Amino acid sequence: MKIIKLLIRSLLVFALLILILLLSVFFFAKSKLTENESPISMYEAFPLSQNTNVIMCLFAHPDDEISVAGTVYKLSQNPNNQIIGIYLTKGEAGGTGGLVSQEKLGEERTKELQNLSKILGYKHLEIFGFPDSGLPKVDSIAVKAKIIEVIYKYRPNIIISFDDKVGLYGHPDHLLTGKWAKSICETYQAVDSFPVQQLYCPTLSKGMINIALSIAETFKRNYPKEPEKGLPPPSFAVDISDVGVYKLQAIQAHRTQKRTFDDVFPLHDQISPHIFFRLFDREYFTLQVQKK
Repeated sequence: MKIIKLLIRSLLVFALLILILLLSVFFFAKSKLTENESPISMYEAFPLSQNTNVIMCLFAHPDDEISVAGTVYKLSQNPNNQIIGIYLTKGEAGGTGGLVSQEKLGEERTKELQNLSKILGYKHLEIFGFPDSGLPKVDSIAVKAKIIEVIYKYRPNIIISFDDKVGLYGHPDHLLTGKWAKSICETYQAVDSFPVQQLYCPTLSKGMINIALSIAETFKRNYPKEPEKGLPPPSFAVDISDVGVYKLQAIQAHRTQKRTFDDVFPLHDQISPHIFFRLFDREYFTLQVQKK
């Protein structure tokens, strides 16, 4: 009996030591990702009115919104907010995940985006159909005219799009989308009828950039080698730890792009979102344009 009690006590001590080790690793990893920054609430981050707010997500491809999916979900839960999804391409040049032929990929990713829009609470969704991975070759005047058209159609007071330095991780379509969004908002900010008050872009903390460069082939391939050419520093971070399950659902809606998400979010579908998104618990934003 004494031997059994001693064995049980030893197992409990061992389990406790393992738990302490795991917690130590977790908090060490989290400190490296967040650099001990304090995230603020979504309501502090975005200057939302008590009346109707229209938030437009302007991206190049289906799945680009994942970088801000937790924040967008939280914004959509306020009945005063309307989320508009605008995508320049159908993403037809991406990976198929072995689920459809390349010829059918644009159609399939459109369906995935429609499912995603239900998860994140989009009020309206539009896909322009410009060529995926071909935006550098299209007429920029035509694209900007289309963007201006939907801005006046939906009248967003806030736009979330890519930055104009990197395009999050270096994709040419992302970079051009960010440049066009910023150019339009800067050019029209003095026009009284122009509704956009703020333009935000997703960005990353230094810790997250370092982690991405060490584990994600996408970042290793495309992210600038010179730090000064990298992402703009964050203006703030939004805590998404309480909506991780919805961000996971958003990721899983893009079934054909699982390989990409396995690269960017390793083990995201093997660890409970309640744990995973307490490690990756922040979405970072930079305020790019503020209407005067």
